[in-house]
Amino acid sequence: MDMKSIDFDEQLEKLGKVPRAARYGAVGAILALVAAGYYFLAYQDASAQHAALRGRAQELQRKLTNVRAVANNVGEFEQEVATLERELEIALKQLPNRKQFEDLLQDITTAGKKVGVTIKSIERTDEIEHDFYAEVPFTLELQGTYHNIAMFFERVAKLPRIVNIGAMRVSTSNPNQQSAELRVEGTATTFRFLSEDADQA
Repeated sequence: MDMKSIDFDEQLEKLGKVPRAARYGAVGAILALVAAGYYFLAYQDASAQHAALRGRAQELQRKLTNVRAVANNVGEFEQEVATLERELEIALKQLPNRKQFEDLLQDITTAGKKVGVTIKSIERTDEIEHDFYAEVPFTLELQGTYHNIAMFFERVAKLPRIVNIGAMRVSTSNPNQQSAELRVEGTATTFRFLSEDADQA
């Protein structure tokens, strides 16, 4: 017991004889070692984990902001979708399928009869297919007065189906009569929606 006390005292005396600068240097080195150990063993991993969690939190915040923006505008989106569906339905009605094309020809013939125009002939020609629709040209031969033919074209323009009148050749029929009739020949075009149902119709 006494020897240990003596040894301890001797160590204190020796430490007391060490210059002050050396003592401060030793304490500083010990503190530096402790700080370095803490940095490499604990702080560095915790810092990397914190950075990763902060990045994840920012990403989640961005997603939450986007979801909130969509949720706030969901009514407008639904209304826009409904409007587009109605417009598509109207557009599809203007593009007859194979069965409806025969109805269109009947509508054209009826329009001619109502204004006193004689439909001499109306014949379908080869289709020209595009991405989702096909052009359906048909030749047309009419006979009637200038006024009646003008009314006929006006009626055709008002049909629910799209019908484009192309170039027409006009000649006079029976020029010796008091009211000369015109003979009109040319091509018109309607359009057909391409779909499996339409193709099989």
